[in-house]
Parts: sequence; structure tokens; C-alpha cells
Amino acid sequence: MLKIGRNDPCPCGSGKKFKKCHLGREQELVKQLPHNAAESIASLEEVAYGRSQEILAGINVEALTGMKMGIKCIDLESYLKLGLGVGVREIPQNLNQISAGQVVNPFKTLTADPDHIYIAVSPAVSDSTFIHQLAHVLDYLGGSKMNPGLAKPISMELELPLELLEHPKEFGDFLEFLRNEFAVELDADDTIIGMLNEKGLLVGGEVINSKDYERLEAQVNHAVDFLRENKEEIDQRIKNKTGYIAAIK
Repeated sequence: MLKIGRNDPCPCGSGKKFKKCHLGREQELVKQLPHNAAESIASLEEVAYGRSQEILAGINVEALTGMKMGIKCIDLESYLKLGLGVGVREIPQNLNQISAGQVVNPFKTLTADPDHIYIAVSPAVSDSTFIHQLAHVLDYLGGSKMNPGLAKPISMELELPLELLEHPKEFGDFLEFLRNEFAVELDADDTIIGMLNEKGLLVGGEVINSKDYERLEAQVNHAVDFLRENKEEIDQRIKNKTGYIAAIK
């Protein structure tokens, strides 16, 4: 069952530790959602798009994270149609034809199904997209403990690249494990994340959550410098990968 540690980031997205935010006021998290939101998500049919079920069957979540939690996949379009996301935009007409996925914020399903975390995926989800989302789940449960998608306030406040804040070192380690375990060809973006992890340039969750902004900025800028100084080599490495966009000269 999912339990929020006192020192874990609060699932409301405030950026504060749980003990300094919603500890003792957990029902307020639920009240922020529309009535029966958790039940609406939990009632969505479980799907088996791509290799999602094969990959889930091939991992032991408890052994990897220390948490006895299940993971369910639901249809991304059906989830988005519930309108429960922050700043929900119009659903693309070709969503079912592209590879897409997102982790459902665990507090949204906590009251209806506290024993599972949900990943919403499109029918065309690729192996790379799926293990990316799965790495976020594993990182949340047993890595940095960062709730996926909640790094944006820090990114905006410090004007630091969001990509480097929402993909901490622990995420990179899980991504690499899944890539090797299931022989997955990473897309262009995840190849770059993998390179940064190889070089020890992904920032640890402890630093991101510590509010030591001077240290955080220094480590993020170090990674940015690496990307800038090695852009030609990186471009060559990812140019044949899915999702590649040529650098502007």
C-alpha cells in the first residue's frame, strides 16, 4: 500500500515536505479533486498496449523499491477525457496513433485504489515511452521519491531546465536498468538522459528536494555545460533515434 513518508515531497505539488504541508490534513488532498475522481480513474479498463504487460510481469516492484505496490495501465485518451489533469488541453485527434504516456498522480487514486499506481498510455506506446514512465514510478516509490511532474515550480523559480529537474539520478538508474533488462532502444530524449547518467551529471533527488538552491544550480549548470560543449557528438549519437530533432545551426 502506498504510504507517504514524513520527509517525502507532498503529493499536492507544493514542493514542501509532507510533514510541513498536508500531514494530518490528508483529506484536503482528496477534496481538491472532483467528486468520485478516484473511482472514475480506478474504474477505467486495464489495457495491454505494446509490451506494457510483458514488461510489468518481468519486474518485481517490491524487490526494486521496497514498496509492495501494483502498477496498472489504462488508456490515455480515456483518462484525459475525465478532465482531471492540471491545465488539461484539447486531446489530439491522432493520440491513438502516437506513442504517449503519463503517470497518474498517485494521490488521485489513493482513496479508491491505494495498492496501485496507474500509468496512462496510448495504443501505439513504444517500449522507450513505456519504460520512461515506469522509471518514474519506480523512482517515486524507491528512488528520489519525487512525484512525477512536480518539479515545474522549482524550474520556474530558478529558471532551470525542467528536463534536468524531473529526471533525477535515481530515475536515470531505473531507466538504465529497464533498458538493459528488456533490450529497449531508447528514443532521442532518453538517450541524452542516459548519457548524462553515464557521466554522473544527473542531479540526485536529495539535492533537488533539499532547497539548497546554490548547490542545485551548480549541478544543473554543469550538466547544461556538458550538453553545450558536446552538442555535435550528442547530435551524431541521437540522429537516428525516434523523436530526433536536428539542432539549429
